[in-house]
Amino acid sequence: MYDKIFARIKPSAKEKEKVKKFVSNLIRVAKTVSGYDCVIVGSIGKQTWLAGDHDVDLFIMFPPSVPREELEAKGLEFGQHITKEMKGKWRVKYAEHPYTHAIIQGYDVDVVPCYRIAKGEKIISAVDRSPLHMEYVLENLTQAMQDQVRLLKQFCKGVGIYGSDAKNLGFSGYICELLIMRYNSFENVISTAAKWEIPVIVDIEVQREQYQKDKFRDQPLIVIDPIDSSRNAAAIVSAQNLLKFMSSAKRFHTKPSQEFFFPKPKPPLTSREIRAMQKRGTKFFAIIMPRTDVIDDVLYPQLRKTLHRIESHLKYNEFLTLRSCEFVGKSCVLVFELENWSLPEIKKMVGPPIFSHRHSQEFLAKYGSLRPPAGFGPYVEENRWIADKAREFISAAALLSALLKMKEEDMQAFGIPKYIAHVMKKAKLLEDSKFFAFVKKDKAFSAILKEEYFEKMTL
Repeated sequence: MYDKIFARIKPSAKEKEKVKKFVSNLIRVAKTVSGYDCVIVGSIGKQTWLAGDHDVDLFIMFPPSVPREELEAKGLEFGQHITKEMKGKWRVKYAEHPYTHAIIQGYDVDVVPCYRIAKGEKIISAVDRSPLHMEYVLENLTQAMQDQVRLLKQFCKGVGIYGSDAKNLGFSGYICELLIMRYNSFENVISTAAKWEIPVIVDIEVQREQYQKDKFRDQPLIVIDPIDSSRNAAAIVSAQNLLKFMSSAKRFHTKPSQEFFFPKPKPPLTSREIRAMQKRGTKFFAIIMPRTDVIDDVLYPQLRKTLHRIESHLKYNEFLTLRSCEFVGKSCVLVFELENWSLPEIKKMVGPPIFSHRHSQEFLAKYGSLRPPAGFGPYVEENRWIADKAREFISAAALLSALLKMKEEDMQAFGIPKYIAHVMKKAKLLEDSKFFAFVKKDKAFSAILKEEYFEKMTL
């Protein structure tokens, strides 16, 4: 089985030579342009890339004495100059600081400025550890282990948990490399993961599990970075993705199959599954807005922040969310499944005890003049003041519609991140039958909902 998998994921000698020639030329040009040391990090730098996966991460290492503003400005200047020298096309992308993304001779190249630091030194920018990670892997990962890393990476891709970006919240290539270094082979990782109990602790350099458990409290997967023992290299991994990995490892360990590595495309919801969702007795709402032109590492955190802010607003107004999720395709979609979506015109406001004169006066001053539709006044119940207050929103649809009608600056003041607020003014609200009509129309969105609602995870 593994021979057939390697035939698909292991770069050929010809591919390796082609990549080697390209990166050697890229480094030569980068050193000439910048005057600084330059390295290739990521999977190509560590010799663990998958066949056909040619993302090249070129890091230009500035001395720590260079001011941050100069690093950012010079980094972009060098990236653009390098790209022009190699007859490519470039554009600026943004992470913690701006960097150059280029297409050069068919390769995706990121030109990233960083500071040169030694092991144990404090980072200055978020990417400064990457060259040290590359050096550590090259020193400790044998050639046989490189292929085991490839197996683990493809397994993670196949089960849908690969990628430490904000979109995927999954296993990075570095985590896969550290796991292989710790357990020596793909099969050892799988047999061990099949028995994991949360929290999972992996510490290559020093095995002090209880210390690490206390230090990284409430983190489900703890993989100590050998370059910086104060850092959990797996902090980005969501609990759901860890459980997916553990569950998949257990199933593969019991019954190995190539399908774990190369699964069939995820199917959309069946008619039966859609009817099952409709019979839950809840109501589904979706906010559909244009996709904003920012990188995923900015887009997904802002979408999730928006999702949680709206969910909190619904809860404050007594509309309870059973589930919520986000989806990015041609459009951005926020989904809310509500337990209740309609409320009476008035709500009960419980005030202070009648024995508290000052607080009673304050309560009556605030609510005594309220006149809901029926004109009911304050009254006493079990020695407490009670008032009937008119609700601002008696339906979830009205609340969500009012939110979408806000001005962009008001949305931001409300807590909607700026890139989402900019496109949310063009959003559509779909409710119930219109929501399910959209589900049937958009197969990619339907497949995500199928995974969200019908995928079963076990320990």
